[in-house]
Amino acid sequence: MSSVTGKERIKDKKFDFYNIQGLDQVEEVLYNTVSANGGQTQKICFDLIGAGGKRLRPLLVLNTAQCFGTLNEKVIKTAAAFELIHMASLVHDDIIDESNIRRNKPSLNAEKGNLTSVLVGDYLFAKAFEILAANQLIPSMNLVVEAITEMCDGEIVQADNRFNFNQSVEDYYERIYKKTGALIAACCQAGAIAGGATDKEIDALKIYGTHIGYAFQIIDDILDFTGDPVILGKPVGSDLKEGNITLPVLKLMMQEEYKRGLERIFEKYGFTEDAYKEILRLLQDSYALEEAHKDAVNSVRIAKEALKNIKDSNSRYNLSEIAEKILIRKK
Repeated sequence: MSSVTGKERIKDKKFDFYNIQGLDQVEEVLYNTVSANGGQTQKICFDLIGAGGKRLRPLLVLNTAQCFGTLNEKVIKTAAAFELIHMASLVHDDIIDESNIRRNKPSLNAEKGNLTSVLVGDYLFAKAFEILAANQLIPSMNLVVEAITEMCDGEIVQADNRFNFNQSVEDYYERIYKKTGALIAACCQAGAIAGGATDKEIDALKIYGTHIGYAFQIIDDILDFTGDPVILGKPVGSDLKEGNITLPVLKLMMQEEYKRGLERIFEKYGFTEDAYKEILRLLQDSYALEEAHKDAVNSVRIAKEALKNIKDSNSRYNLSEIAEKILIRKK
């Protein structure tokens, strides 16, 4: 592993997601890890890595680790393993959701079919575990197993509740913890463990990760109604069209007049494009989107409060900035 390069963060400089120490090394590990088999598998994986993404999960591992110690090879490998887990989950999500677009390009299942996509997702999972096992990162492996278990259960719960408008906000939070929060929390815990944090500090970063996971998913659900499909890299409105009842719709249903309006829409149109357009109009007329955004803001507040249990450093500052950036993201 080459030595760490790059300038140290200083707090009066503009925060840059992609100028974090260790991120270039994580990219190197990602490419090296999927190079072993060559051929079509390598090409597909190279394309998936090259498609980019926010790299939120490795950023969290890198920064939580550096809150407590210097960057080392095990931290880099841990960060790469978590990104591979995330990539695998996206490949499988596109199959489940029958999504044809990912980051403004045809999804893997649209290009290669479900069979290849399932196998590539499994391959990425296997490669992540290979990294963790080869480097004896047992605590991180345990966290990954727990997170994947939650993610799978979350997908099953979501599938069982398609077009179920009798869900509560509490049901929603339980579901998004499983689908999003658990893996993000695990990234933060794994980074803290790799950095040598105390149990109290690891617990604080689990709270931080859980709540930025909530905020991330809530903003994602708001953008599904309000985002620009070109910026998002995928069509808007897909959640509701697939029957996934997200926080903006739940907030809408908490207002009695709009709940009645929602019921009338489905009586008139059923689950059609016209129904979606009417629901979007109701969302814009009501305070549902604003109320959902307030929940995201509150989640970020709780996350940043948890960071007070971590000693002050540039890396802790980065974690605070990551939380704030989630609230203003456009994709």
